[in-house]
Amino acid sequence: MYSDGKASGVGTRKKDERPSKTARRAVSEMIELQRRIFERQRKTIEASEAHPSRGFARYKNEYRKSVKGYVSESGFGALCDAIARSRIAYVADYHTLAIAQRTFVKLITGIMYQVDNLVLAMEFVPSIYQAELDRYLKRKIKEKTFLKRIRYRENWPYDIWPNFRPVFELAADHGFPMIAIDSDASAPLSVRDRQAAARIAEVAKRFPDAIILVYTGQMHVAPSHLPSAVERAFISADMPTPRRVIVYQNAEEIYWQLAQARREHVEVVKVNEESFCVNNTPPLVQQLSYLHWIHYDQHLLEYTELESTVRSLIRNLGRFYNLPYKKAVESVRVLMPGDLDLMAFLEEANISLLDRRQILAAVEAEESACIPKMNAIYLATLSINHAAEEAAHYLRYSVSPGDPPEAFRDRLYFYVLNEAVAFFSSKVINPKRKTDHQGKLRQIDAEARKRGGKPRPDERAAAFALDHLMLERGSRLRKRKLRSISSPIVFNAAAHMLGYMLGDRLYYGMTSGVIGKKTIRDLFLTPLNRPNEALDIYFSLSDMVRSVRIPSRI
Repeated sequence: MYSDGKASGVGTRKKDERPSKTARRAVSEMIELQRRIFERQRKTIEASEAHPSRGFARYKNEYRKSVKGYVSESGFGALCDAIARSRIAYVADYHTLAIAQRTFVKLITGIMYQVDNLVLAMEFVPSIYQAELDRYLKRKIKEKTFLKRIRYRENWPYDIWPNFRPVFELAADHGFPMIAIDSDASAPLSVRDRQAAARIAEVAKRFPDAIILVYTGQMHVAPSHLPSAVERAFISADMPTPRRVIVYQNAEEIYWQLAQARREHVEVVKVNEESFCVNNTPPLVQQLSYLHWIHYDQHLLEYTELESTVRSLIRNLGRFYNLPYKKAVESVRVLMPGDLDLMAFLEEANISLLDRRQILAAVEAEESACIPKMNAIYLATLSINHAAEEAAHYLRYSVSPGDPPEAFRDRLYFYVLNEAVAFFSSKVINPKRKTDHQGKLRQIDAEARKRGGKPRPDERAAAFALDHLMLERGSRLRKRKLRSISSPIVFNAAAHMLGYMLGDRLYYGMTSGVIGKKTIRDLFLTPLNRPNEALDIYFSLSDMVRSVRIPSRI
């Protein structure tokens, strides 16, 4: 979304004041919106996972029952004290979320000076590679050799080693024994629990006075899963039932409850007498970290440094184009799906009901948006590509504010050029970014024709973009062609397709010397809202870069 206007100030309330009825309603609406997005993302994630459906569903439900609520707020110190008094602590991991691994490091450092002996049991390494793990911790083999020997690339579909490295370095530096407990990933989860439990029981016998910190996937730590299997293994080994602590991370139901009470900032809660939950990331953002890996998008922002990163992107793009960027850097606010202030922000901002509905529609559709009327950028993703794109939108608005033109055709090219500038800028930040061109559009169009029936919005947009590419050679769009994208959804998709393709060609036009950086700088500074202005510039630029070769894609 790209529009003009000044954002009104957003009210803040004092800590001792009860939130107003309007504020409570806004929070409830935001939570319901987050839940809808969360469930949609959950289905996408589950569709990508290969588990025996019946067994996995039961296993998952048992985990969800264990984190359906909490009894009281707590703190990190109390959590560390509880771990220090235990025999075994089970800490949940969300593999693709870097802050989850940093939390484990924080727990280790929080208790390491309270206890005499500490052992780490890690799911990260299969137990058959224990000897290689020992060699690595003793500095007898290099990191590259270690990862190759434990078949890291084959065992992990996503590159999470950089996030786990600090755990291994901490163990090596302080001499903490580390035990590999993972097993065949294709085995049923209950079987993997039993095998890990046997390893943990062996370790407990070898280190009778040590506290064992077990770091494993979040669903494994439910009481009826790995902890129960460990108890049985201890009994079989003639050892007393170990005193345990379970540490969950970012359980969604607990987050929703805290959020409803406007206590989402609480770092740690007590789930029951033996369990805690650490809250450091909203559920939607945690899911996003996994969805990015599914789609092989590894250029991710750190959630905890989101706003500072976007400000840095605006600053760097401003310097690159030699544009005044200070105002944009200072004024921008960055929001995400997990931001509960979004609904209250919309309630209090000086925007129309239509604008509010359009913003909420973008949120629910999981689309990022630049919202100049609120001095805000909304990011539906942690992708650096999307952040750079919206940063460019915001920078352009800052240096060349103005309403989009009213005439339909002028408005189309206004948005197309805005998307071209934004996509170009995202490639300045990440030159490897790709977009679809004519071949992909033909594929979409052919599949729609083959299927028959009413085409979807993206198919209608692709058909329009294909017609447009054919008409660009000296022609202009006829009114009937413009009517085919009268729907806001189709209009938006068509503007993105045409803008991205032009932005891609402009980028390679610059790198091949066909155009200069000044051409893009002029696009930032030109209002593009006078009659025929955007249209004429679009066709002029398209003609300039028509012969530019786009590198082949893998």
